[in-house]
Amino acid sequence: MRNAIRESPAKSAAPLSADEVAVYRAVLHQWNSDGRTSLNVSDRTFPLDVASPANDISNCECLKGMELESLVRASHSFHPLTRDVFPETDIRLVNPSKQFTAIQNNDPQIGIGRGKSVETAVDDAFARGLFSMSEIAFDRDRHRALVRYSFACGSLCGNGGTWVLEKVDGAWRRTGRVCAGWIS
Repeated sequence: MRNAIRESPAKSAAPLSADEVAVYRAVLHQWNSDGRTSLNVSDRTFPLDVASPANDISNCECLKGMELESLVRASHSFHPLTRDVFPETDIRLVNPSKQFTAIQNNDPQIGIGRGKSVETAVDDAFARGLFSMSEIAFDRDRHRALVRYSFACGSLCGNGGTWVLEKVDGAWRRTGRVCAGWIS
């Protein structure tokens, strides 16, 4: 068995670039396209760890032809997210640790056990769920970006994935390349 020492991610000294802000907005708007009334978004990104056993996409077909220049930095750092990134009033920037407590207390399984209908328990869990995004790795030309997202709303409530986005006519759009995904 191999012992791995995991270092804590470092807060990035560089501010978010215009492309990074645009990618985060594109991911959030694509994921939230059904227009939920409000969404809790983590007030910080998480490292983009493509080689961890749970997320190993390093040999994934979706990365073929992409030379990611900022992967090392993206796998060891995080950025704070502020109102400048998400000025929308339906986005609540929250501390992820505190939000996980709310998620645990409103797990659909607990709500159903307390007599709530499945629909009400799931709606309550979604209202307290947490949407989080990783750091971004760009290709050399900054025309493609790799980013991971997750939405957690309970022990068996959530989804996530790793997307490739492409800059087309100045706007970042999700491509058909889906590297990995999960649903619970």
